[in-house]
Amino acid sequence: MKVSIVAAVAKNGIIGINNSLPWHLPEDLAFFKQTTLGCPVLMGRKTYESINRPLPGRLNVVLSGNVHWAPAPAKDGTPRSVIAYPAALPEGGATQIATATNLPNALNWLSNFEQVFLIGGSNLYQQALNQNLVDELILTEIHQSFEGDASFPQWDRQLFREVERITNTATPERAWGFDFVKYAKVDN
Repeated sequence: MKVSIVAAVAKNGIIGINNSLPWHLPEDLAFFKQTTLGCPVLMGRKTYESINRPLPGRLNVVLSGNVHWAPAPAKDGTPRSVIAYPAALPEGGATQIATATNLPNALNWLSNFEQVFLIGGSNLYQQALNQNLVDELILTEIHQSFEGDASFPQWDRQLFREVERITNTATPERAWGFDFVKYAKVDN
């Protein structure tokens, strides 16, 4: 199983403010969807609550230390069903919500999948990088600094090599550019 981090990161390392993105970048949202569709996405509880719904076409695994955590009901008031670790997981890209209490259990649970995307927040990214669990980073590197309260963790760039970069220049509507960059773990 390949474990990939997906994040949009400002020039100054910021990734969020008040459980939201500090920028509006439709190209990044489309890239994120295209990249993760059909694969499990693993996120912390705060990240899930900031989205406030399961991402369609993906198994949404939410990490929470609270074994009784449950997502908010759907807009029509219908409770959302949750698969709790270690119950059997569905195959494919069905829209489902699953919960686990820690990262190692969640990754073990997802081991039958070809690829898993870690989509936030900063604590999850830090934990995965510290435990050497990440095979690749897929970053939207934004060429602008933003104010925020959540940052992407420092990472050892010697452990990864850049394998792809797609440059997007500034436009009249957006005064700053950004790059989609893929970093692969260096084989030891």
